[in-house]
Amino acid sequence: MKIQFDTAFNSSYLCQPVYSIEGKLLAIELLCRFSSADSKLIMPTELVLNLLTPPQLQRFLNEQQIWANEHARWFSDNQVILNIGVEEKQVALLLEDENLRDAFKAHPFIHLNLSESFPQLSEGRKNSQLMALKQHFPLWLENFGSGNVTMAPVFDHLFQWVKLDKNLFWQLYEGEHFSIVMPSLLRNVNRFCRNVVVDGLDSQDYFDALRKTDVQGVKGLLWPGVEPAALDKLLVRPAQFH
Repeated sequence: MKIQFDTAFNSSYLCQPVYSIEGKLLAIELLCRFSSADSKLIMPTELVLNLLTPPQLQRFLNEQQIWANEHARWFSDNQVILNIGVEEKQVALLLEDENLRDAFKAHPFIHLNLSESFPQLSEGRKNSQLMALKQHFPLWLENFGSGNVTMAPVFDHLFQWVKLDKNLFWQLYEGEHFSIVMPSLLRNVNRFCRNVVVDGLDSQDYFDALRKTDVQGVKGLLWPGVEPAALDKLLVRPAQFH
C-alpha cells in the first residue's frame, strides 16, 4: 500500500513469532512498517493509522486480508495463528462492512489483537463494540498489566489470549520475590484465560526464569521477526528450547 503525505510511504510486513514454552511456533504477529521509497524515513505505524482517512484505512485492512489469503495454506497446514492488531477505527470498519469482515472470517487462523489503550476497555461486557467483535473473532489482549485498564475485560472472558506487558515482566523479574509473585499472577489470570503469553524475553536469563512457570507462549528479541518470504525459518525449533 502506498500512502502520500509530504513524502510517499510504502507499507511492508514483518512476521514476529510467538512460541510455546516447548518451542513450537504458536502464532505470527503481522507487524506493518511504513517507510519512504528510498527507505531513509520510517514513520511510526500508530501515527500513520491515525492519519488515514476511512477509505485508506479500509484499503489497509483489505491489504492485510489479501496477505492472509495468499498465505492461508501455510498457516492452516502448520496450525499457526495469524495475529493482527486493530485499533478503534479498524474495529468500527470491520463491524460495519460485512464483506470485509467475512473476508477476514473466512480464515479461522486469524485472531485480532487489541491493546490496553483501546477505548472503554475497562467496561468489559458493557462495551457493546467489544462484545460484537468477540462474536466474530478470537481476541488477544496486548500489554496486559501496563496500568491502563482494570481486570474487568479479563474477568468477563472477552479474550482468548492475554499477553503480559513486557515492562511489567521486567519489573517483576528484578524484584526479590519474582519466584512467588510471577506464579501467583499467572494462576490468577489463568482462572479466566488459559492462554497467557509473556512478552519481553530479550535475554536468556529472562527465558530461563520462565521455563517452569505456567505460560502458554513467549515472545521477545530472542526470536526476532522475519520477512514474509522467510516464514519457514520460524518453524524450526529455536536453540533456546533444546
